[in-house]
Amino acid sequence: MPESKVIPAVAVDRALPTVSVIITCYNYGRFLPAAIDSVLAENVGAEIIVVDDCSTDDSRDVMRRYGDQIIPIFQTHNQGHAGAFNAGWAKATGDVIYFLDSDDFVLEGGLRRALQNWEPGVLLYQYRMRYADETGTLTGIHPSPRLHLGSGDLSQQLRDEGRFHVNVTSGLLFAREGLQKVMPIDADAFRISGEGYLVSVIPLYGPVRSYDETLSAYRLHAAQNWKVRSDFAARARRGLDHDFKRYAAIRQHAAKLGLPAADNLGDADLPHLNDRLLSLSFAPDEHPIAGDSIARVVRLATAAPLHDASGGEYVARWFWWTAMGILPGGARRTLLRWKMDPSARPGWVSGLARFARRRLGIFMH
Repeated sequence: MPESKVIPAVAVDRALPTVSVIITCYNYGRFLPAAIDSVLAENVGAEIIVVDDCSTDDSRDVMRRYGDQIIPIFQTHNQGHAGAFNAGWAKATGDVIYFLDSDDFVLEGGLRRALQNWEPGVLLYQYRMRYADETGTLTGIHPSPRLHLGSGDLSQQLRDEGRFHVNVTSGLLFAREGLQKVMPIDADAFRISGEGYLVSVIPLYGPVRSYDETLSAYRLHAAQNWKVRSDFAARARRGLDHDFKRYAAIRQHAAKLGLPAADNLGDADLPHLNDRLLSLSFAPDEHPIAGDSIARVVRLATAAPLHDASGGEYVARWFWWTAMGILPGGARRTLLRWKMDPSARPGWVSGLARFARRRLGIFMH
């Protein structure tokens, strides 16, 4: 385990908003120093709160080595992602709140630039991230630059469709005034992906700003839950369950604001429809939506909005979903495996996908 660093204090730019960085950790002691050190190195006077969710590795020993450079929170029982968010939020005092996953880290200058973009009244800020491997070596960009992150007033889109294009936890900053309207999170409902709740409800209360600048590194490693891809149906059902909980939260907060929300939010949500397709294709007897069918999902998907999409993307969507509707089950499942697990694709399929992205400007949402 690398030794923690003592970052020398320098003058803090008082023109910047105050920021609380809440680092949530569960058995990521080997990555935790990089996360903490990256925030300290920004020299923005960040209040660093580290929440350990009952790790069984050396995470707590790592935290203790930082002394008063951090505010440690040791959970008494494991509560998952949202429970860690709640615990950190209860201690946070900053105008801006940044939830940083402990296996990720801030890129040099990223947090300072993000704070310089602060605007009164904006409740959520989105930034892109760099992929990083287990050693911290940087590679590509997440999400793809071809995907336009949602920005502006997204309340109507959320209430009509249930989703907008959004990054994961470490690419998001929240204004305190927004979190005050929606915290705490239901820790039982959102043990996984607590940010999924936040990005589903905060834009109902105020605008979102998105930037193509990179804020942080998204570390890819074998221990991540999303890496488990062998049981596509189980993974899809987990996604569907999470969506149902998000949709319920959208309706609850929309009602609080006196705003209408669609009863069938998932019927216009393409990632949700993709999970329905996976569930129906690989484990139809366990599918959680009564009366659902491949034909119905295909019909809904071809009609769903594609925001900021190119003409090529509309054509690609039509071909993909048409194929899903007419192919026999075995062929459909093969294509879905290739889509979900790039390592399973034959070389010619990967080459065709690269050609479509680079030459035809196609990005499959």
